[in-house]
This record gives sequence, C-alpha cells and structure tokens, in this order.
Amino acid sequence: MKISEVILCTHQFEAMKTFYTSLIGLDVLEDQPSQLSFRAGESILAFRKNSSTEKPFYHIAFTIPTNKLEEAKPWLNERGISLFSKDGLDEFPFDSWNATAIYFYDPDGNLIEFIAHHTLDNATPDTFGPKHLLRISEIGLPVEDVPEAARKLIDAFQLSLWGGDGQQFAPLGDAEGVLIVVDKQRPWFPDGRSPDIFDTKVSIKGTDSANLFLQNGLYELSGGEV
Repeated sequence: MKISEVILCTHQFEAMKTFYTSLIGLDVLEDQPSQLSFRAGESILAFRKNSSTEKPFYHIAFTIPTNKLEEAKPWLNERGISLFSKDGLDEFPFDSWNATAIYFYDPDGNLIEFIAHHTLDNATPDTFGPKHLLRISEIGLPVEDVPEAARKLIDAFQLSLWGGDGQQFAPLGDAEGVLIVVDKQRPWFPDGRSPDIFDTKVSIKGTDSANLFLQNGLYELSGGEV
C-alpha cells in the first residue's frame, strides 16, 4: 500500500507554507487562500485552513532512503529544525519493522517523522535533500475503538495488520505505507502527547477500490488507485 495524498487542517497557514517550502524545500502544487498542497515524492501533502478555534495536530511520517538518516539530521539542524530527543537519543529503531526514525515538529506542532525502512531497496549516493522525501509513509489515525476501526479498514481496503496488538495500536499496511490506527487515549511515541481526532482525508493506492468514513465523518479514506 502507498499513501498518495493526505489532506489535513492547519491553524498557522502562512507559517506552514514557509516551513514546507523555504525550510523543507517541497514544491508547491496549490496555493489558494484556504488550501495549500505540496509534492513530497510520490505523495501530496495538503493543508486546509482551519475554520474553528481548535488547534489540530497530527502525526505524519515520510519515507527517506535507507542510507540517509544520518545525513538528514544535520540537514534539518542547518535549517533551524530541532530534532526531538529522549533520554539523550535522537533516533529511534523499530526492530520489528527493520526501520529507524527521527522526529521533529512543524509550526502547527505536528509530529513529523523521517523513517528509513531498511527492507526497501532505495539507497542513493546523492547528498540528502528535499527530493529524498520519497513519499508519505504514515498518517496517524487516533480513534475511539481501535478493533472496530481496524476491522472496517481491513474489510474496505484488504489491508493487513503490520504488528501492534490490534487493541490499542493497529498499524495497517506495509513498509511502503502505513495507516497508524491508535487509541486516542494512547500517547504518541516518542513525545508522549495525547492524540486527538481532527479532520483527515487520506487517499491510498494499491488496495481495493473503496470509500470509507470513520469517526463520525471526520476521517475520509479512499482507495483503489493504481
């Protein structure tokens, strides 16, 4: 499975535009008064201006080449983007996925992840840069009932559980792309913030063709693209 597009809400429209263009270096695909979209490799990352007073935040991961994690860290630091660290560590291994990740925040406080999946054959000799954000790898989907949400997603798109207990944490997909279905009471790893449910639209490909709404319509997922 691959994530082709994610549309999220933002409460800092101009700051997000500056961050993802001037600092991260993504190309702008759409720049409208109420919506921005950027090209991130094979995926599109889009933000809609939030019309309410709430301040939504999300968890988003980007796949980077398997051999570029160590280069990505100083690349971010040179742009004034501080890595999240915990217990003196700023990178986090996921042994069951054979992957390693680093984390930081964008202006909205979204928990952004660069993840290198070592099972993917995507190593490159090129110096790390924006073109090495290969695709959106993960989008977090906090829910009130993980088993029910996971069952609906599996049935609609023929996804597979990729680790997790299926009760509080149910990653659905594979190394190419994962929907992170998590109990809204379970803190995000690694920063420990409590997730919440905000408007999210996700398009995926390499799955059965279907449309699915979850969490009273706040989540809209569509699949079936080639």
